[in-house]
Amino acid sequence: MLAKHLSLVQWLIASAAGLAAMLGGGDARAQSVGLVVEKLPGLVVDDESATLSGTWQKSTHTSPFVGQGYIYSAGGADNLVRFNLDVTTAGEYHLLVSYTPGPNRSQTALYELIRADDKKPFVVNQQQRPSGPFNFHSLGQFSFEEGPATLVVSAEQNTKGVVIADAVALVTSEQLEMLKMEAEKTKSPLLMALKKNANAQPAATAKKDEKKPEPVAEKAPDFKRKTPSRPVARLSPERLDDLMEQYVGGVKDAAVVGDEDFLRRLTLDLIGRQPTPAEMEAFMVDTDDDKRTRAVDRLLAMPEFGQNWANYYSDVISFRTPQPELTFLNYGPFKAWLAAEFNANAAWDDISYRIITATGKVRENPAATFIGFHQADRSRLAAETTRVFLSTQIACAECHDHKFIDLPQETFHHVAAFFVRTQAKLPWNDSSLIEVSSKAAGEHKMPDSKKEMAPMAFSERRLELGQSDIARRTELADWIVGPDNPWFAKAFVNRVWARMMGRGFCEPVDEIGELGDRVLPEMHAALADHFVASEHNIKEVFRLIANSRSYQRAIHDPATPDAKPFAYIAAGRLRGDEVFDSLATSIGLPNYTPPAVKPTDAIRFPPPPKSTRDLVNEAFGFDPSSEASNVARTMQQAMFLMNNKQVQRQIDASPESETMLSRLVATEKDDDVAVRQLYQSVLARKATDEEVEAAREHIAAVGNRETAYEDLLWSMINSAEFLSRR
Repeated sequence: MLAKHLSLVQWLIASAAGLAAMLGGGDARAQSVGLVVEKLPGLVVDDESATLSGTWQKSTHTSPFVGQGYIYSAGGADNLVRFNLDVTTAGEYHLLVSYTPGPNRSQTALYELIRADDKKPFVVNQQQRPSGPFNFHSLGQFSFEEGPATLVVSAEQNTKGVVIADAVALVTSEQLEMLKMEAEKTKSPLLMALKKNANAQPAATAKKDEKKPEPVAEKAPDFKRKTPSRPVARLSPERLDDLMEQYVGGVKDAAVVGDEDFLRRLTLDLIGRQPTPAEMEAFMVDTDDDKRTRAVDRLLAMPEFGQNWANYYSDVISFRTPQPELTFLNYGPFKAWLAAEFNANAAWDDISYRIITATGKVRENPAATFIGFHQADRSRLAAETTRVFLSTQIACAECHDHKFIDLPQETFHHVAAFFVRTQAKLPWNDSSLIEVSSKAAGEHKMPDSKKEMAPMAFSERRLELGQSDIARRTELADWIVGPDNPWFAKAFVNRVWARMMGRGFCEPVDEIGELGDRVLPEMHAALADHFVASEHNIKEVFRLIANSRSYQRAIHDPATPDAKPFAYIAAGRLRGDEVFDSLATSIGLPNYTPPAVKPTDAIRFPPPPKSTRDLVNEAFGFDPSSEASNVARTMQQAMFLMNNKQVQRQIDASPESETMLSRLVATEKDDDVAVRQLYQSVLARKATDEEVEAAREHIAAVGNRETAYEDLLWSMINSAEFLSRR
């Protein structure tokens, strides 16, 4: 229904706290959610209520937008969006369409207004800023009779860029003026980005010979480690146990886990899969007293160690990195580079320094992935750099002082100033060609202010204005990875400890500040000092923890939520890559990738095909920074294990399938022996006599040996035991 005229006072009341309510809440960061349809005056139809045909994709990449996002299409036959308008009161109305501009937008987006027997076309250059308030563009003022009308957005003839369809609004002149007034006094950085620049030339009249300045070719100096200004001591496994006994208790008298359980957990923690039967057999027959220590060293030396923890840190970054439009982010080059660094035992401070200061194309310098995949966005980089490398979250201070801790808004924007001269060039559909470079000039300003913000890291390091991009990022990286930084070493050891001991010293693991759930600060500090004393030697942290009695205790999930931290070691669920690698190890699951889909007129930029690993990650993957209590089994996971074709092929016991199961059933006729071998292959442990008896009874009851073994294997891979560290 078309809203009646509102006075300005009524409008402000209707929008609650002004724009904050319109944007979906009191927190200014809610702008990324979009303008709330119900808070806008007039008749508003969002894309969620529109009728679509052809191929359109959903996005929330560029803010602000109306509702929960917008849709876009690169073009193709019948690619249309119909916004149906139900006009209840005849009159003169302004027709507004919503879109966010960008360099990859269409310059010839086609709109068509259909009223009764009248049709009126419009062509809009969506690379230019909208002409109206907020992110609305006016198509003009028209007379509308009572009844239905339709605005059609077409991408059928589009050949370059993408056509954006977000929302359509009919407003009276009074309502339009109110919107303009509200937009004018709103100084949000997101909305100000859409404000028309009176001095800017229209694209059509811009000077043809005017060229953009070439990116500045800068390269950071090589990393040089500094000496800590205070004494730091290394720990031994025995000293770690002494600290655990002092602050937790019960460690020295706790039962040590058996060899089978120890090797399975250790193998999962270090290389991301369960041990093979051959690896388990070799470990079990070894009678030397130091076999556990040697097992730790053997696993740390395997290439899979680097691959596993590269997957982990890639997930740390990718789960919080938004997908750009028309470019599917491929973390493969970054994972391969990071795995090689981990396997070569490169120091974490050196690795982190190179990631923060990286330049060049991702394909040639994968360390540039972090900056490039965030599109060199200074706000995202300020928030994510501190979160990933310092486990300190400052994002809530982007738009206002933090409401719960002493974190002024200025702190966020001082950090953002380190990235103001960083830029990234995004090609279409090939993320390996994203190129990180530097701008020659530019300073960061506080929102709603002309104040230029000097690069400053938490009042610890300050640079004067006018510094180059690389000078800024080098200074920031040097401070972040420095041995005296109070957060850097703690952030890394907290993540490793959380994985190996069931929870971190701070939870969630990416918040070691005042808002985190912090326990055993003395132990946390001691482990961080050990990391600094070892010159940020990654493998030494794993070696120290794995060789301790504290780690080698049996896993017992706490009986109550308020149980003393680390009195028990919680099992924890496997990440998506770990589930896949364990399936590959236990049942021979192949990593099949279907052929790529060729572009068509309907789908000009088809998504890359998903491999079996991708599908497992899609079902079982989770943000490694999440608290364990927020990671649960889902229906998607159960359905994947039940229905995925690749998994089902590996559960086939028929002779022609040539699977691990078919070979076991064909070659081992003794069910007791076959069942025990199946348990060893899939669950990496011996079956109990009760389990063997239950399996024998099931085989007899089914009457078909192949089918019965398929049931047994299916039940094992669907068990909580298989999908957790146990």
